[in-house]
Amino acid sequence: MGAIVSPLGQLTPQERAVLDALAARSGRVVSRSELARAVGVADLSERRCDSLVVAVRRAVGAERVVTVRRRGWMLVAA
Repeated sequence: MGAIVSPLGQLTPQERAVLDALAARSGRVVSRSELARAVGVADLSERRCDSLVVAVRRAVGAERVVTVRRRGWMLVAA
């Protein structure tokens, strides 16, 4: 079963901020805390950041957002 890819225009402002933060650091690992600060959700549950990354994966394709275990996420070129 293939990945479901949704249009980037359907991202919420927070999801768009996550994508922008990952894109600004493309090819580098971004930790959950760094991403939460960049997006402005540092005061929320750390799992909120995880759910935002899931939404971004759906939009850009799961293979583009790589999980680096115990470190964070990384956006890779298509």
